[in-house]
Amino acid sequence: MPWWGTYFIISLGVLILGIGLAISDKLKKKNKIKKLWDHKTVLTRPKGNHIKYHQYFDFVKAQHNSYIDDITWNDLDLNRIFTKLNYNFSTVGEEYMYAALRNIPKHTALESLLEKLKDNRILREKVSFILADLGRSTNNNASRFAFKHQSHEQYNYWMMLVSLLPILSLFSFYFGLSIGIFTVMLAIGIVMSLSMNFKSKSELLYDDLFYAVKIIDTSAQLLQLNESHHDIKPPRMRSIKFLSYLMLSDDNNEANIALQLVNALKMLFNTDYHIYHYALRILRKNQASYAEYYQIVGQYDLSYSVSMYRRTLPYYTLPEIGPLHTEEIYHPLLTRPVSNDYTHDRGILLTGSNASGKSTFMKTIALNIILAQAINTTTSEVFRYKPGNVLTSMNLEDSLAKGESYFIAEIKSIKRIIQAIAAYPVTYIFIDEILRGTNTKERISSATAILNHINNNKNTTLFAATHDIELTEILKDTFDFYYFREHLTDNNDIEFDYTIRKGVTTTSNAIELMRIYKYPEHIYDGAKETLNTIKSLNIAFKPHEL
Repeated sequence: MPWWGTYFIISLGVLILGIGLAISDKLKKKNKIKKLWDHKTVLTRPKGNHIKYHQYFDFVKAQHNSYIDDITWNDLDLNRIFTKLNYNFSTVGEEYMYAALRNIPKHTALESLLEKLKDNRILREKVSFILADLGRSTNNNASRFAFKHQSHEQYNYWMMLVSLLPILSLFSFYFGLSIGIFTVMLAIGIVMSLSMNFKSKSELLYDDLFYAVKIIDTSAQLLQLNESHHDIKPPRMRSIKFLSYLMLSDDNNEANIALQLVNALKMLFNTDYHIYHYALRILRKNQASYAEYYQIVGQYDLSYSVSMYRRTLPYYTLPEIGPLHTEEIYHPLLTRPVSNDYTHDRGILLTGSNASGKSTFMKTIALNIILAQAINTTTSEVFRYKPGNVLTSMNLEDSLAKGESYFIAEIKSIKRIIQAIAAYPVTYIFIDEILRGTNTKERISSATAILNHINNNKNTTLFAATHDIELTEILKDTFDFYYFREHLTDNNDIEFDYTIRKGVTTTSNAIELMRIYKYPEHIYDGAKETLNTIKSLNIAFKPHEL
């Protein structure tokens, strides 16, 4: 057998082996995907604090003036909500879900699609297979091509001639074997060197382009299912579809010999350079269409995740439009939550002892408003509300790097709320322990003015919590009062029932907590004695002193 025949057989064997491995991996993945729904689990979940999901949000928020801001996001621990919801198969789904949880308008799960994915196993598995083929590309920024991506790189037409050097160099054998071998090796070295240099400089953008091409192909497959988005008919980008077969990525397939061979041939002729510029040009010309493709993939992945998330909840309901009212509402992050009923009439002031449930209740209401707008799902049995913007000032911390005290940070946080209520038609405001960073007299005086100003806006729904019982007397004509309470057990311990009640608290547990946590006895006794002295002397700050 001639030498070229041997090489042909070896190459063919390697190719067949590579195809076989790829088919085997795909079958294993499909079998795993089929079990996800019943096991209520995710295919893969990337780990690490370096993974971000904000790229798409950073682009799309520029088109809107209403969304969940960073303070509210952190106050409500929405990163944990995101993790709980994240049953996505793709980076697109994760970024779209992040934007939905930031309450970007028109980014929400479609109930019709949610129901179909829940009830139709065949459809659900088809969607899962398609999305899993797209998969994740950690910290990918493929969404940039939907938002006027600008690149100063220009296509160099001379590179077409350079890429053909390995073929053109074969003619040098006419001048002799030694010259031919030297010329061919030189040509291969030049082209592969240029190819490697290009990949090293353009690797990140090339990876984004590769993923963008896969997004287009994925969206086309989802549209063929004819289950949703019947009103979205972006023009087909036929001229780019074939690139998904040329822009091969070996990041997750290092053991696939056939793929490595194909990538080596691509490097030999510097094909990535030409593919890169061609794909970039097509995406620039079809920016609007690509944006729609991106959203279609995100919508399907988000809807699948929400369907799965609902299966993990003890119960949930679909939100209705109307005055704020909820029954059996609970916090979605708590393992053993206590549910409450609540009907809103006017601004409320919450009182109660430390750890009694004030903050948790406010977060429960705020989170459910956000979830209602993002995924059409609330952790309650009944939930009625008017869609609007949610703003909080709850978990502020000192910013030593900025040289800010807690009080300064709180003043700035509340200032943004005051500015926002004038800009948004409907707002939900949640303020915990207002102005706790300053002295009692100034805190009560300032809190009264701030709360009245916010509450006087007819389109604002205000929830505030405080330890200053004096505020309930000052605001009794304009606010409703609710409280949480605790009781002492037979073991001389404190227990909370975390149930909201109408009225004002009559208890406090700060001193008793020192006893429970075994402070030195003389500190506990001294605190009680001083408290009794203050009460007998009647020197506590009085509302009429304002």
